[in-house]
Amino acid sequence: MSDFNVLIIGSGPAGLFTALWLERLGIDRIAIFDRNQYSAGGLLNDGKLNFDYRIGIDLDELQIDKNEAQLLMQEVKKVFITFPLCQQVTFVENTEKIDAWRDVAKEHNVEFIAPEQWHYGTDNGKKFVDHLRSSLAKTTFFLGTEVLSVKKERDRFCLVCTKDREEQIYSGKIVLASPGRSGAYWFRDVAREIGINNNFGPIDVGIRVELNRKYYDTITDVVYDPKFIFYTRCHRDKVRTFCTNPGGRVRIENYDSFKLMNGDSLLDRKTENTNFALINTVSLTQPFSDTTEFGRMIARQFFLLGGGKPIVQRIGDFREGKRSSQSTFNSKTRHFDRCKATYNAVPGDITLGLPARIVDNLWESLKTLDKIVPGILHPSTLLYAPEIKFFDTHFPTSRDLETNIPGIFVAGDGTGKSRGIVGAAVSGMIAAEGIVKKHFK
Repeated sequence: MSDFNVLIIGSGPAGLFTALWLERLGIDRIAIFDRNQYSAGGLLNDGKLNFDYRIGIDLDELQIDKNEAQLLMQEVKKVFITFPLCQQVTFVENTEKIDAWRDVAKEHNVEFIAPEQWHYGTDNGKKFVDHLRSSLAKTTFFLGTEVLSVKKERDRFCLVCTKDREEQIYSGKIVLASPGRSGAYWFRDVAREIGINNNFGPIDVGIRVELNRKYYDTITDVVYDPKFIFYTRCHRDKVRTFCTNPGGRVRIENYDSFKLMNGDSLLDRKTENTNFALINTVSLTQPFSDTTEFGRMIARQFFLLGGGKPIVQRIGDFREGKRSSQSTFNSKTRHFDRCKATYNAVPGDITLGLPARIVDNLWESLKTLDKIVPGILHPSTLLYAPEIKFFDTHFPTSRDLETNIPGIFVAGDGTGKSRGIVGAAVSGMIAAEGIVKKHFK
């Protein structure tokens, strides 16, 4: 049995920044486990970084104020900008143009956020991860190693793992769980077995919008990933834009029984399109509060409707209440050729798979956004579904991100402590400081 001070589950930004901060605080013998041979969660996808406490961080959840959040984000930025290919893409000093966009949004009762943003691109994801891992001198990586269970034995925790079909056990004084969104439900099951309290949080359900980039360049030339937040008149629900990719591409995320939409962009190679998510925040109460299953039901329905693929619909068809068809999908007479799809989804009708309330909210928000940035509703614009962000597994914790089981800490998106790379990194740093304060002093 191998023994360590800290066992970290997950090699995404939360796990890596926990290890980085633990080392800086003088802790050695750290182990990071990941079931994939090469994984670093969101660090491999797009590499878009938002340095603003309003993006990716819930101050109440982390029990910090905005000043502390900004200070922690500055520490995160110091790490990222040591990577030469990480470039600043939004400058908050460009106040005149940003204020002009904010004023236009305000006229339509829309909140507009323009954070300082950096980007290194999907094509440089592995290079950045290698760069970050090379700075960890006291951390051992166990990649391609699946954690089966977590057990408590006297004053130590044991991870029962398997690699190449061989079972191994690793022990440690502390466990930090940062499973990411892909491992969130696995860890929730493990947590319940050992008595860690958890509950359901909200999810975001919506679509991925793709359009000819010339219609959105007017805003993305000023703010690379503009954040628009809508509170709909029809249902008083929150809808927001998320993950804008100028010159980017639409892609999918594969899950066991369904596929979800996403998007990214490369640093060195651009398309003629821009894509972004438009997502509706959904919370559920009694008698059915399982937002996980609600999201999965929607995703599985689209999987069936699309014959195993996501569905795409032209706005020109959507406005007329018609499903898109393969025969007219690129019709020049309807100007559909203005935007060529970057992902081969199945033409169809997205309203068949989304609840009517969500469709109403998304359509109202799109019409409002078109008033702010004219051209969004060009007939050729593409609506892909489903785009679902599962941030719904939530673990109540102390200020140090320690669960009700002393010695087990959580961080990152998969445990409800962040949304996005920078927020996940911040949560990892908070957890590291809590680990040292509570258990190594």
